Amino acid sequence: MSKGQTSQALMRAETRLQAAVARIEAAVRKSRTTPGGQIRAERDAYARDCELLRAECDGLRRELSGVIERHAKLETASREVERRLDRVIGELGEMSDE
Repeated sequence: MSKGQTSQALMRAETRLQAAVARIEAAVRKSRTTPGGQIRAERDAYARDCELLRAECDGLRRELSGVIERHAKLETASREVERRLDRVIGELGEMSDE
């Protein structure tokens, strides 16, 4: 590498280093402006939201279980009605043949 190329590579590296330092400084400034109390409050809010969502999910599971149970009962009743209707239709057919 020639002296000119070395100088250019060094300048590019220095530019990248300065950009990285600027990003780090910005991150540090941002962390200083976000107080620990605010971070804890946000974390606590997220924890409350998670608990509320868990409770809602549990409630929805219970509702779904009830719906599934009612569906099974309706399905049983529907089969019984179908069976009875088939029997009555058969009896009516026999009566009309007489």
